[in-house]
Amino acid sequence: MDTVKIGKFIAECRKKKNMTQGELSEKLGISINAVSKWERGLSFPDASLYKPLCTLLGISIEELINGERGNSEESKEKAIIKTIKDRDEIKNKSKKLIILFGVIFLIIIFGLIYYQKKIKVKLVTDSDYLYDDVISFIKNKEFVENPDTKYRDFNAFYSYHGFGIEGRGNYKYVYMWIYEQSYYIEPEEYGSSLAISGGSSRPIKAVYKNDRLQDIIYPKDGNEYVKSIKEMFPGIIKYQVLNFDKEKNINKLFNEVEKKKNIYYDYLNLDMSKITIDDLVYGDVIFSIEKKNNKCDIPVLLSVYKNNKYKLYTEYRACRPNVACTSILEYVKSYEGKYDFDVIEIVRHSIDANLRQYTNDNLPEYTINSGKGHEFNTDADNKYLMDFLKSINVDLNQCAKPNYKED
Repeated sequence: MDTVKIGKFIAECRKKKNMTQGELSEKLGISINAVSKWERGLSFPDASLYKPLCTLLGISIEELINGERGNSEESKEKAIIKTIKDRDEIKNKSKKLIILFGVIFLIIIFGLIYYQKKIKVKLVTDSDYLYDDVISFIKNKEFVENPDTKYRDFNAFYSYHGFGIEGRGNYKYVYMWIYEQSYYIEPEEYGSSLAISGGSSRPIKAVYKNDRLQDIIYPKDGNEYVKSIKEMFPGIIKYQVLNFDKEKNINKLFNEVEKKKNIYYDYLNLDMSKITIDDLVYGDVIFSIEKKNNKCDIPVLLSVYKNNKYKLYTEYRACRPNVACTSILEYVKSYEGKYDFDVIEIVRHSIDANLRQYTNDNLPEYTINSGKGHEFNTDADNKYLMDFLKSINVDLNQCAKPNYKED
């Protein structure tokens, strides 16, 4: 159906009847915009309007469909032929669309089947004991290989998340994320404090054959990490692994390890009501104070000494762009002052860090590290800390500045 030809024909007939588009639309009970679209060939009148439109324009329905005047029989024949052609065109287009949609549907179905096969992993549910077996193996290896086992009370603590155990013939593959930390007690000459030996947080793949451990595979570091994860883990497991390294998941594992560590080293916890300077001091250092939840990358550090002196460290060693240097935080500039304050009360009104678990959503405002390595947490409600800082006129909200002169 030639809508452009029909549109021009409608406009021609309307004008011969001395009607405007508005008058025609009003008589038909439609919008003037609809009439305008007809006459521009953008649309065609609805079948329900054929009869009233033709009556107003003084034409037959056959002439409307043909878009031209003609004798009744000839117009009728043309209209019938055109209607048949239009119907056949619609049928052909419908068939093509049905075929096209059918092909698309089949592609989607086959794609889903392929995807399901690709991500599907045959997990077993009767071998969860292998998770603990892997932890036991890694822990034993740590005790053999870690040189810090020579120190007193060395111990390693683990927590894990199991992604699943896949069974393939007489092989089993254990997929898990392991968080580990190891500690020991430093020699007496270094203060007998609790020290961290090492730790890690990473996914692993353990390979078993006939329920005997054959190998433990770790992902590569840096730019190779994601690629190695995709090679190590099958199907849906690799997506779980790549999305596991989130703050809440790691915090959960961290807190589990901290709980085990605190229980084991419980004898190191201090009686805060009876704590003395001698319990804290190592050399001349009683403790250092740092504000944690400010906006600084590196905050200033206040160190309090036994001889009523303090140092405020305001600069730290920094690496210039493209210049290699140590990544360990090292303060390199400070200024000194004297204090007259009973600083032990600051610690007595703090919390032994071993007795409380923290997440990134619940960090302490201030941390206090004693010379012997004990850690305490407190906040701005600690009146003794606030009075002490005020008495020496020190603001721990300051940011330490980078110092490049020590390169």
